[in-house]
Amino acid sequence: MIPQAGELVLTAFTRPPINRDQPMLWIHAGPHKAASSYITERLRQNRQNLAAQGVLMDGDNNHLANAIAEKRYEAIDQALANLPDTYRRVLLSSSSLDDRILSKVALGHLEAMADRHGFQLGVSYCIRDQPSWLNSVYGHRVRRFRETPDFAGYCNYIMGDAESWDIAYPSKFKVLSRFPRITTLFLPLSKQVAITDPFLALVDALDLDRPEGPEGWLDGRSSKQNIQPGARGIWMSSLCRRLMVESGFDPESLKRKGKVIRDLAIERGWDREKFDGFDQPLLDRVSGFYASSNEAFAQQHWGVSWTSLFPAKAASQRVFTGPQSAAERHDMRRLMVQVLRELRFPWRLRRRFFRLYDAAV
Repeated sequence: MIPQAGELVLTAFTRPPINRDQPMLWIHAGPHKAASSYITERLRQNRQNLAAQGVLMDGDNNHLANAIAEKRYEAIDQALANLPDTYRRVLLSSSSLDDRILSKVALGHLEAMADRHGFQLGVSYCIRDQPSWLNSVYGHRVRRFRETPDFAGYCNYIMGDAESWDIAYPSKFKVLSRFPRITTLFLPLSKQVAITDPFLALVDALDLDRPEGPEGWLDGRSSKQNIQPGARGIWMSSLCRRLMVESGFDPESLKRKGKVIRDLAIERGWDREKFDGFDQPLLDRVSGFYASSNEAFAQQHWGVSWTSLFPAKAASQRVFTGPQSAAERHDMRRLMVQVLRELRFPWRLRRRFFRLYDAAV
């Protein structure tokens, strides 16, 4: 059957065979801003459902994952040694492990430790296309008042310096090729696959059954922790940080700097208009930069083309460049006063801050 125009075409891709009866130490390592918080929270809510299928989930305090991140391998060694007979697998989920386990030393420790206890080591990551990932991480950085250039400058920086943040997948995961006995699972965050929910895709790949009963797998608790503040919130965060620095103040000393504007954005509905920094030329340049490495990665791990899972799409830039009308300028200035108050920005610097604000806006 030939698909009609606009009809979604699902793509089947290969996954490594995973046997539920094989004792495994499984690490889902994110990465950051790739549905990692959602997956971890939903796994926690299904702790009992996982236990019923012989899977021990890391504690809510991420005790085991944090120990690995801090290179304290004795904690996971003890957990495997003392695992009750009712469990066949130990499951960790934390984006803090993303790059921390991608080294010969870390993987060597983990594989040797799993071997000692008769376990196989498995690692999984969610994979998203670089433009959406850049949008997400840029918004996260700006919201948290991290020093960050404008969006185009940020993209250029990442493409020009892989040491800063390597998002070319073949090189990012190159070290895994040195450990052929480690089971590696890469789950595409794509609308072109049969299971688009990343949690459901993970438990399906791990050969876990849907729990009996009408609820099945329980939903995770909703959280606003990682909500993007929208185009207006990104503009306000970026401007606020810049003017603080120009006022002679270091915003790193502020508490709640990542929360105040985010909460304001949620209250006013700004979060519904997601920031997207890509115009068409920049989108084409970034997509083209990663095209060959993405294709090699997709063919190696999924047996399909990258574009079958992540089709090319037109840019849909959504940025806020500042208030346009007098009423909007008045409203945004009033909100900035509120933001500085909640951030407890020093009184002695506020007059200078707003002189700079009025000149900029």
